Amino acid sequence: MGADFKEKTKRTFEKCWDKAALAANTPDLFSRTADRAPSRFEAEAISGASIAVGDSFSVRMEGNELVGRRGTSPVIRLSNPSQTLVSSIAQGCNIARADIVASDPISGIFEVTIH
Repeated sequence: MGADFKEKTKRTFEKCWDKAALAANTPDLFSRTADRAPSRFEAEAISGASIAVGDSFSVRMEGNELVGRRGTSPVIRLSNPSQTLVSSIAQGCNIARADIVASDPISGIFEVTIH
């Protein structure tokens, strides 16, 4: 009765690791990672066209590059589009919308978001 009784009547205490506290103390607690990043590409103006941040153009595949047009005149060119961009534009009837989100006045390169 001695050792057996003592084993049955003692308080139970389980040691375990608090996984939630471990996850809360990781260094990326407040960092936000986007599920889907916007598609941004570099474009250049064609023949000195006047382009400002916030302008929108329709882009189409012409040969191996994407050409953005204002009306019927070509305005911007994306020289090396990725294969995923080309296939997604092909699924959208070979046309997409490009918005100018940033510009570098020294080099004349524009940052474009494709929708």
